[in-house]
This record gives sequence, C-alpha cells and structure tokens, in this order.
Amino acid sequence: MQKYAIVQHIARFFWPWRGAKRQPPTPVRQLVRLWLFALAFGAGLTALGWDDDFGGSHLMALMLLFHIVDDITDGVPHRWLAALAAVAVLWSTSRLTSAVLPGSLDDAWAQSVAAAAGVTLGLAVNATITRLPERRPHRPLEGHDSGFGGQASR
Repeated sequence: MQKYAIVQHIARFFWPWRGAKRQPPTPVRQLVRLWLFALAFGAGLTALGWDDDFGGSHLMALMLLFHIVDDITDGVPHRWLAALAAVAVLWSTSRLTSAVLPGSLDDAWAQSVAAAAGVTLGLAVNATITRLPERRPHRPLEGHDSGFGGQASR
C-alpha cells in the first residue's frame, strides 16, 4: 500500500478527495504580513548586493509562488484560476515595470522595484479571486415545477 501513497498525495494536490471541505482563503492580515516581508526581504538582499544570479527580485517572486502552492494544497476556492492569474500578473507587471523604469536606476534596483510591483499585484489578484463566491448548481425543490419540460405553472 505504501507505493500508492505518493499517487494519493499528488492526486490530492490537483483534486480534493470526496467529502473534503474547502479551506477558507488566507486572512488579509496574514497576506499583508507576507507582502511586507517579501518586499523587505527583497529590498534587503538588493541593498546588501546579493543580486549576482539569484537576487532579491527572484526571492520576492518565489515567496508569492510558495503562497500560491500553499493555497492550492489547502484547497481554497478557485485556487487554480487564482494561481494562473497571479503568475500571469506577476510576470506581465514585472516586465512592464522594468520596461518603463528610467535608465538612471541601477539594474539590480530596477529589477527589485519591478518584482515588487509584480508581487504586489499578483498577491492582490490571488487574494481577490480566492474570495469570490463559489457557484453552486441550482437544484429545484422536490415536487416543485420549475417551468421547464411538460406543462408550465401559471
């Protein structure tokens, strides 16, 4: 039975098991802490000059990605849509911001500012989508004529 344990864990990552309740989205206070920590950590690494290959801008994006994976494993509502939208917004905002920034900034700081803008908007998009109400299928009550099919009620 142990050889199937990994398959079960991988399947739970993509599809929650039967009867599993969806977890509520991450509280806003915790999201603000994550956002501030990511920005401070990335700026601190950039200020220290640790931006050779894997600098503060990449670590800020990684913190957002870890949060997204955590939401996926928790099974929050709309987790896959939120993950896709957050990564798309992170990437596009970072690219657009780095293209717009003036050339007077140091390259490491320009990347850090662009990543900060991407992480900020990506986290906001992820938080917004995971808080959307879930769509539940409408089931008519038993014995209630819905008006479709045979005779319509008047």
